Amino acid sequence: MIIRKAARIFYQKKYLWALLSGFSAVGALPPFYIIPCLVIAFSGIVFLLDRAESKTQAALTGFWFGFGFFSLGLSWVSNALLIEGMGFEALAPLPPLGFGLWGGMFVAVAGLIAWFFKKGLRRLIAFSAVWGILEWVRAWLFTGFPWNLIASVWTNWPEMMQTAAIWGSFGLSVLSVFVAGLPALIHSKKESVKVILSMILIFFGLLGFGSWRLGTAPAQDDTINGVLIRLVQANIPQGKKWSADEAEQNLMKHVHLSRTAGAEKVTHVIWPETATQFLLIDDAFARAMVTSALTPGSILLAGSLRREQKESDVKLFNSIVALNDLGVFLGSYDKSHLVPFGEYVPLSEIFPFIRKLTPVAMDFSTGSGVKTTVIPRTLPVGMLVCYEVIFPGQVAEKQTRPYWLLNVTNDGWYGISAGPHQHFAAAQMRAVEEGLPLARAANTGISGMIDAYGRVTAVLELGRQGIVDAGLPRRTNKPTLYAKYGNKIPLLFCLILLVVAAIPYKRQRN
Repeated sequence: MIIRKAARIFYQKKYLWALLSGFSAVGALPPFYIIPCLVIAFSGIVFLLDRAESKTQAALTGFWFGFGFFSLGLSWVSNALLIEGMGFEALAPLPPLGFGLWGGMFVAVAGLIAWFFKKGLRRLIAFSAVWGILEWVRAWLFTGFPWNLIASVWTNWPEMMQTAAIWGSFGLSVLSVFVAGLPALIHSKKESVKVILSMILIFFGLLGFGSWRLGTAPAQDDTINGVLIRLVQANIPQGKKWSADEAEQNLMKHVHLSRTAGAEKVTHVIWPETATQFLLIDDAFARAMVTSALTPGSILLAGSLRREQKESDVKLFNSIVALNDLGVFLGSYDKSHLVPFGEYVPLSEIFPFIRKLTPVAMDFSTGSGVKTTVIPRTLPVGMLVCYEVIFPGQVAEKQTRPYWLLNVTNDGWYGISAGPHQHFAAAQMRAVEEGLPLARAANTGISGMIDAYGRVTAVLELGRQGIVDAGLPRRTNKPTLYAKYGNKIPLLFCLILLVVAAIPYKRQRN
C-alpha cells in the first residue's frame, strides 16, 4: 500500500517535471558545460515551486529535483564497484540511488523554506540563498561531500570564475542559480524584456569583472624561475594497480616515465596518489628504484602509503612523501579528510561485517589537518590527497600561506566518465578561491597545472599515459578576500538575500 501511494505521488506531473529538471542541470556540469541546461533546470524548479499548493508539495518538488540532479550527476561512482575482481558488482545500482536520496533531502529543505516566501522574485531570491547555504552544509555534514557545486559549470570559461576569489564557489553558485531561475518569472511580454535584460546585465557583469581581473593578472607563461615540475600519469588500470604480480612493473612504469626526455631540466617529479604498493619510506628496494627516477638535485613528491608503529599500535596513512635523488626522506603530508567506506568504515564497531571498497585491509588513520609543508629546495606547499581538493575554504593554511598547492589522486576508480572531469573542475575553483597555483597528478585523469586564476597551463587528459612538464605559476601577491575571510563572505551574502526576500513579508497559506 505504501509503495502504491508513493507511485501515485511520483506520477503526478509536477514531480516528474521536477525530476527531469534535476536531470537537465547535469548537462551544465563538467565535462558537458551546456549552460542552457542550467536555465531549463532552475527555471523549471522555480516555476514548479510557485505552483506548489502546500509545504509538502514544495518539499517533494525539491526532493525530486535533487534526486534527479545527484543521482545522475554522481552515477559515475558506480564504476568503482565494477572493478574486476573486487566482488562489488551487485552493489553498482546503489550509488545513484543513495546519492539521489541524500541530495534530494537537501533540495527538499530548499524547496520547503522557499515556499514560505512570496511567489515570484522573492521566492527565487530565497531559493537561491538557501541553495548556497545548503552547499556549505554539504561541505561538513557527515564529514562533508561538496561535490558538483553549481559554480563548477563556469570552469570552462576562466572569466566567469573570477568572482570566486571574493565570495568563493558558494557565492558564485547562489548568483548562478538566481540568474538561471529568472525565466520562471516571465508571465508577459513586458516581464520577458525585464528578465532578459537582467540576465544579460548580470552575465556581462561577471564577464566584465573576470576580464578585468585576468587583464591585470600575469601572463600564463609567467612562472617562477628555476622550478620545472614533471607530473607523471601512469594510467594503470585499477584492476591491476593492487595486483601483487604487477607491483614491481607498476613501480618501474613510474620510474621510466620520470626519466623520459627532458628529465635533466626537471626540479620536481610528482607521482599520483598511492603510486606504488611499496611503502617508499620503509622499503629499501623501492627507494633504490625511486633514486633512479631522479636526476641530481631533483626531488620526488609521491603518493604513498606510510606506516607508523609504536609497540603494538600500528597506524597506516594515505600520504605524500618527499625523497631526494639519494633516497633520503625529506618530509610528508598525511591525508586528513578520509573517504568513508573507501579508507575507513564508519561505525565499524557496530557493523563489523561491513568492509571497505579498497583492497587495503586496515582502516587508514587521519592526518593532522591542512598545513603548509616546508621541504628542502621546494617552495612551501599545501598538499592535498584525492578529494581533499573539493572542500572550499579547507585547502590552505591561513597563518602560513603556501606558494602553491599540490593535489595527487587516483581517478582510475571511475573509468572514462564525468567524475574525473568534475574532480579537476573542483581543483580549478580552489585555485581561484585561494589565489594559488595548483599542480595535479593523477594515476589517470586528469593531470595538469592550474594557475592562480583557474587557467589550465598544461594538461594530460583522461585515459592517457605520459608526463606533463610545467613551470610553476606565481601565486597572487596578496591572499584573495575569500582566502582571508573564507565562508563568512558567502554566508553573509545569503543571509542578506533572505532578509531582502522577506521584507515586506507575507506568509503563504495552504
